[in-house]
This record gives sequence, C-alpha cells and structure tokens, in this order.
Amino acid sequence: MGEHPARPSVVSIHELGTLGGAVSQAKAVNGRGHVVGTSRDARGRTRAFLWQEQLGIVDLKPLTGVNTSANDINDHGEIAGGGDTGFGDFHAYLLSEGTSFDLGTLGGNESEALAVNRPGQVAGHSRVAGAPAKRAFFIPEPGRMVDLGTLGGATSIAHDVNDRGEVVGFAETAAGQPHAFLWTATAGMRDLGALGTAASMALAINNHTAIVGGSGHAFLWTERLGTVDLGTLGGRTSCAHDINDAGCVVGVSQTATTDGRGLPVTRAFLRTPDGQMLDLGTLGGEHSAAVAVSEPVDGALWVVGHSHDAAARTRAVLWSVRLE
Repeated sequence: MGEHPARPSVVSIHELGTLGGAVSQAKAVNGRGHVVGTSRDARGRTRAFLWQEQLGIVDLKPLTGVNTSANDINDHGEIAGGGDTGFGDFHAYLLSEGTSFDLGTLGGNESEALAVNRPGQVAGHSRVAGAPAKRAFFIPEPGRMVDLGTLGGATSIAHDVNDRGEVVGFAETAAGQPHAFLWTATAGMRDLGALGTAASMALAINNHTAIVGGSGHAFLWTERLGTVDLGTLGGRTSCAHDINDAGCVVGVSQTATTDGRGLPVTRAFLRTPDGQMLDLGTLGGEHSAAVAVSEPVDGALWVVGHSHDAAARTRAVLWSVRLE
C-alpha cells in the first residue's frame, strides 16, 4: 500500500477579537500558537497586539507613541514591528523579554520591522536621509542596520528573513518595475524575475530557501524549479504570503464568485506540499485572507490572518488545521 498524501481538514476558525475598535488583523503566529497583529482601539488608534489562548488579546504598548504595529513573532516570543516615537517619527522596534528596543533608521524619520528570525535578526524598510523612497534593511546583529540597496530603482522593502539570514522582498528595477528579490550576505541582491510581465514581490522565505509571493498569481520559487505558478481558487488573482519549512503555503485568492457589491470574493488558502489548495473559509462573511503559518505541531498547523464576520467587520482570526 502506498502512503496517502496528507489531506488537510480545517478543525476550527477562531476570532481573536479587537482592542475595542472596529478592525483587527493578525500578522504572524509562532510554534506556541502566540499571535501578533494590529487592532484599532476604542479611540480609533492602530495598536500592536499579542494574543495568547490563556490571556486573549492584549495591547503590546511597544513604544510611547499613538500608533503601533506588530508584524512578526519568533519561537522565543520576540516581536518585531513599528511605532510612533512621540516626536513625529515612526521607528522599527524589537520587543525581547519584555524590553522594547528602538532599532532606529537608515537616516530618515521612518522605519518598520516586518520580520524577525529565530536568532533575533530583523528585516524591514526605512527611509534614508533626504529621500522619500523606502529602502530594505537587515539587522544581522544588534546596532547594525544594513541598507540592502535596490535593483537599480529607488525603492525596496524587505518582507522576510529566514534563520540563515537570507532576506526576501521586492525592489524596483532601473525601469521602475517592482521585482521579487533574494538577498544574501555573500551574493547581495538577486532579481528573481516575475510571472510573465507582471510586477512581483517576495513575501516569505523558509529555511530551505523556498520563497513565495505574488506576481498576478501566487508563486513559489526555488533554486531547482525557478518560479512556479501556484494558481488560484478559481478567480483571476492570488498571492502567497507565507511558507513553512514543511512546504505548506498560505495566502489569499480570488474565487470564481462575486460578493453583494459585484466584486470578486477573496478567500484565505492553504496549499499543501502535494499541491492541494484548500479554501480556509470565513467567520460568516464573504472575504478572508491568510498571512502566516506555523510549523506543524503534532500534525496540526496554525494559520492566521483576517476574515469578514457575518456583519462584514474585519477580524483577526486563527485557523487550526489538522493534516490527516
């Protein structure tokens, strides 16, 4: 008897609530099921949150200012994001063991951390002195922020970093076209191209240097296969937001149906390593999106993102998916 491929089944979808406002969105989940993201509070401010099953949703308060974000969490519980400093600037931070570290900028007045790996290295984007364009940065060790440059254009943004310090994101070419990139300390920034003539961006990289993102359709890039079109849930466009070391990919795709306004219905998806693309469903509304996936724990995955509820409100959600 041959082995049957693991077939995913959604065990549950759990609403994570808000910090008192109308909207919340989950951005990352670690192997312990701890979730970070952003939520509006009762005063309408955008605030970074941490959600744990025992404690529920809590305002992180990483920096002193009004608006804050939490974009990633590693298995040590270190959290990366950005926030107002109270002086009109917005700075990347790393929250580690209860202490928040302002990571500074590349010389401008704005930066934000979008990813932190297990060793605590951080990637994101920052403005440089005297220029409006954002530039991708990588912090290989505390106190050293490296400008990763561009592919010839003005702008670049780093979206993810794996445990080997390989960074992915998108950068403008000399023609102004955004292209997915892979940056390593030895080879610098490499243009990963696109699907056809579309713009492309890389949003995640795992520890096997498998990269996912969007270029009209969700794509997977590996050194061996190049860029692979992952298709859609029946609609025109899709985008992959995360990939774990097991090769499970999550993202968002248009479907073949339209909502009450005549717009394409968008759904969170999980793509298994054997190529099945599963619609993860919603909280009762029409739209959902998945943005991060954990490593498998005892045959189960955590997937986070956001969904419309039956009243069309956007809520942070945690899906629990068992691979059978």
